[in-house]
Amino acid sequence: MSANERTPGRRRRGRIARMARGLLGALGPTERSILTREGFFYFILSLALLVAGLIQQVNLILLVFTLAAGPFLASIFGGRPMLRRLTVVRRVPAYVFSGDPLVLDYVLENGRRWYAALALFVEDSLTPVDRTVPGATGLMPRIFFPRVPGRDRRRQQWKSVSPERGRYRFRDLDIGTRSPFGIVEHRVTISLADQIVVYPRIGQLTRRWFLIQRQATENRRGQRHDRSAQQMEYHGLRDYRSGDSPRWIHWRTSARRGELMVKEFEQQNEQDLAILVDPWLPRTKATPEQREAVEQAISFAATVCLDTCRHQGRRLLLGWTGPAPGARHGPASVKLLHELLEQLAMLRATSEGNLAELLDALPPALLREAIIIVVSTRPLNLLEEAEKSRRLTGTAARGIAGRISLLNAAQGDLVPLFQPAENTTRNILQHRLSSAIQERRSIYGEHHHEAATGAGADGDGRPDEPVPDGTDRGGDTP
Repeated sequence: MSANERTPGRRRRGRIARMARGLLGALGPTERSILTREGFFYFILSLALLVAGLIQQVNLILLVFTLAAGPFLASIFGGRPMLRRLTVVRRVPAYVFSGDPLVLDYVLENGRRWYAALALFVEDSLTPVDRTVPGATGLMPRIFFPRVPGRDRRRQQWKSVSPERGRYRFRDLDIGTRSPFGIVEHRVTISLADQIVVYPRIGQLTRRWFLIQRQATENRRGQRHDRSAQQMEYHGLRDYRSGDSPRWIHWRTSARRGELMVKEFEQQNEQDLAILVDPWLPRTKATPEQREAVEQAISFAATVCLDTCRHQGRRLLLGWTGPAPGARHGPASVKLLHELLEQLAMLRATSEGNLAELLDALPPALLREAIIIVVSTRPLNLLEEAEKSRRLTGTAARGIAGRISLLNAAQGDLVPLFQPAENTTRNILQHRLSSAIQERRSIYGEHHHEAATGAGADGDGRPDEPVPDGTDRGGDTP
């Protein structure tokens, strides 16, 4: 087919597309003009001049009215073309922690060749999908662009404090201008759907929490799987000693220092961890204190998940009660952390469900060997809940009930274990690893050799990088 034959077909398709857009615009107009407050007073004043000129038969007053009508008409017919051929792009992070700064990027591009776009503003709307979360309110970002030249683009950032946990969606976006005189405001609505997940607020675990883990490890029953290869964590270098394996020689540092240096490991005494969240609320007349206890329990579970996923070699399970109890588990990793935080962000408080149904949904291996922590907002009889389970027999039920640690958020059990963070999550993540390792060493009574000063220069064996809190989740994230 020749170029001349293809051109009429393209023109027909272009006409059909324009007709379709015109029809959609007629059915649901996206452009509208609004008289501003200043424009309203300007209109009243102009009308008063017209009436006075007609009544008094004074041509000078009518001339003044004619001059005043010029800016009014220019605002009506001159502002609307300012919104033609504009493109806006919204850049939203995939997730953000509650309480952290929320940064949204808006890029406005002017597709016209010669004429600049003046005095433009962008109004957005961020609304929660689930409004049952206390404090889950919408946000109204507004960005102002003084001037966007032709065939150019401008970028602006909008910053605010992140709302409470949950999934939020962006609605249609409005672009408007009051150019040239601020009398009439012209707006155009652009369909630009997007969403963001706000993770629960992250706090800081206290020394008492690590003591509880140590006691649970020492008092546990049964045998663990042999994961000695995964329980070794590298933390420094030391001089070579007779009997050391040649596989652990750090050849680069040894060549630089002129003596053999080997990697030093510490034995991990931590076992698998299961965090069971019971976000119970009464069906009616729930008090603000009870709702706050639910949010505190979820925030505590999120903090424990974040701290646990920073150390490889452990398996982590997160379970929740409700009409459909469920659980997610796997080896500690950044990918699992995002899955658990997203689940906690969407977790709803409920008056249904019990711990016995959740115990039936847990994997038998983790139920038998892991440290089980139940975070609830109501008093529970662990033995009765375990005996209600269809999977557990009498002896097994008593054994499981004896290994479960119950934390009642409504009674203040989380206060000595968990403190709200004063800094942003970014700062917490940057300092969490070093403080957590020092905390564990002091609690477990382990004494280690200091790392050699040249180890960090090679980049080998460095601690895990902090979990990112921006838009890039890394290669092992969902």
